[in-house]
Amino acid sequence: MFPYIGGKSSHAKWISPYIPSDISTYVEVFGGAMWLYFQSDKTPVKTNIYNDWNRHLANIFKCSIDTDHHREVLESYICDIGNEDMFNEYRDEIFTIYDGEFHMPDYPLAAKYMLCQLQTFSGNTNFRENSKIYRSPDPKHKFVSYTEKFSKDKFTTKLKQLTVENLDCRDLIHVYDDKDTFFYIDPPYYNMESYYTADAFGHDDHIELLELLKTTKARWALSYYHFDDLEKVLPRDEYLWHEQETFSTNARVSTAKRTELLIMNYRPPSLESLFE
Repeated sequence: MFPYIGGKSSHAKWISPYIPSDISTYVEVFGGAMWLYFQSDKTPVKTNIYNDWNRHLANIFKCSIDTDHHREVLESYICDIGNEDMFNEYRDEIFTIYDGEFHMPDYPLAAKYMLCQLQTFSGNTNFRENSKIYRSPDPKHKFVSYTEKFSKDKFTTKLKQLTVENLDCRDLIHVYDDKDTFFYIDPPYYNMESYYTADAFGHDDHIELLELLKTTKARWALSYYHFDDLEKVLPRDEYLWHEQETFSTNARVSTAKRTELLIMNYRPPSLESLFE
């Protein structure tokens, strides 16, 4: 829904056909900017879950459910675009309570977070306590474009059908695991975790998540780049591996190629012909 490190805005088109059509609960375990949900024609379903361990991101989507009020609050901060003093003040306020259990929804806090997030370089680098303001030369500022989405049916219809969680990924999976659930899992990529968030998600967390997925009743699709232990835990002869050549949206050179993995514990009926 907005530029964010690791976001799937450019990948949703090829990932979406793999989403099962017979689910009643759709869950994005590492929600981020939730691009797949907004760009897929398979959503919304009966129950739609956004989750992120970053409480500020969870707060943003909690606020976004009341689309009219959130838009009004966002509009009141447009005048602060490009103001370095206000950027620094809002940044410091955000990181003073970064690990706190603040109340949600907090509309002014969500607006301040997005104003800062969308004024870091490219709008998709990691927003940190020492981030500096970046003044974009674009004719329309990203914060204005983000605000305008709350007047568009494409976004508001899906936002109003969200349930927002702020749980550890493992706890969330335990809560929503069911045969009619689909988990889309896009964790911080292995050895790239620091690009996403200040919250630690290390080797043991990756392995624990993978081992948990092996026990679920739900169907799931997991986005990753390759690392050695991945194939040991989820071997290719037991899980469906799809490899997709992609171009990094965060690379300095726009032609930087990567191989994105989508690993699944099911075979999508709509793509059955690919495996014959």
